Amino acid sequence: MKKKYLFILLLAAFSANAQYSINFDDMSIGPVSPQSPFIELWPAAGVTDCNVVIDQANSQPNSMYVANNQTDDVIFLLGNQTSGTWTVKFNMYVFDGATGFWNIQDNEIAGLQWNGQFFAGATASGGSLGVITHDETSQTIAYPSDQWFEVKHEINLDAMTHTVYIDGNLYLDAVPYVGTGGVPANNLGSVNFYSIDTNNNYFIDDFQYVQGVLSTESFDAASFSVYPNPVKNILNIQTRDVVSSISIYNVLGKLVHQSSPKSISPSVDMANLKSGIYFVEVTIGNASKTVKVIK
Repeated sequence: MKKKYLFILLLAAFSANAQYSINFDDMSIGPVSPQSPFIELWPAAGVTDCNVVIDQANSQPNSMYVANNQTDDVIFLLGNQTSGTWTVKFNMYVFDGATGFWNIQDNEIAGLQWNGQFFAGATASGGSLGVITHDETSQTIAYPSDQWFEVKHEINLDAMTHTVYIDGNLYLDAVPYVGTGGVPANNLGSVNFYSIDTNNNYFIDDFQYVQGVLSTESFDAASFSVYPNPVKNILNIQTRDVVSSISIYNVLGKLVHQSSPKSISPSVDMANLKSGIYFVEVTIGNASKTVKVIK
């Protein structure tokens, strides 16, 4: 599909910053791909778009639904990264007795190479009842049905390893990051969410993509908060530990503010930013947390 010039500009900004968050809450109910520069339809005939819905949500009110039609098929673009460590995190909800599926693509051009497929439940293409299965290792891990759980991928492109956590539990521990059948991987290109079979029935919410390792160990509710939200001028960041850096991104993934306060409970001046939605990434040591802030 030929991209429009504006879309190319947005991706250029994205590639430079290589970070974004999508929680679907600011989108309209309906097809998801026209509402984000980072989401595209799988490039094949007969493919349908996933939809933004209000049926389920990890963070209210919206999420993305992948229906049981075997045609819903979207990719989240990751910039064709070739080095460094990258974290992809999202929350997933699979109905009891239903199935789900996602995979990592080597390239933003979908279908060139699969760098790992993950089957939730016994799908028509692979997997087993009640567990998530990784096709390149055949390792499985249980997941909670009928409730939201977190999926976190840490992909080290320098060591070519892939670490995965499911619902906070270590699943794949630095296994080789390779394509189908052990073909060497080249890039981190995209994440694909697909309606795997007629028993497919799952939701995706709070998708995050960052460079480095995304952790929440220093961000428990008792020690971390961001206020006021909405903010007019000064955003206060209440912490227990020293904040290493603050990065603010707009909804297009463009970095609009960066600072290194190296202090506990710093503040950031957002007076010069336009009204809108921003994603504030706070880093404490090796841990980072991204919070949506409205101005």
